[in-house]
Amino acid sequence: MCLQMQSTLNNIIDKDQPIIFNKCIIDTNPSITYNYSTGHFTINSNGIYYIRWWANIHTCNDSDYVSLSIKSCKGHNIESCTTKKEQLCGDAIVSVYDSHLNFSLTNNSNSSVGLCPYTNIKANLSIFKISKSYIKNDSLL
Repeated sequence: MCLQMQSTLNNIIDKDQPIIFNKCIIDTNPSITYNYSTGHFTINSNGIYYIRWWANIHTCNDSDYVSLSIKSCKGHNIESCTTKKEQLCGDAIVSVYDSHLNFSLTNNSNSSVGLCPYTNIKANLSIFKISKSYIKNDSLL
């Protein structure tokens, strides 16, 4: 079960705001939804999920600290690994319990950043369910 979303928008992402994805590539999991206007994903089924993302970033100021992170309603703040300043990527394994997790891929930089205008696909985010059940005390079923 998985979901893959992409952004082809030439958006400027303000500090602490989510990337907006506008294109669904694959959606095989009805328990994962995406809000196209807010940029928030919702997972409505318990389990362990793997999230992988990348974004092509265009910055105006080379001295800016550039970062993206997965931020969730349950306190996750999983920051990107920077391979180059122009392309950020990252991954996360998150647990969903109480059948609910809201999250977004958010600009964690010290200023606004733009998605690169020179590429067709600006950002990509994929979610895979890797385990069916999870108990809140960190024990897998």
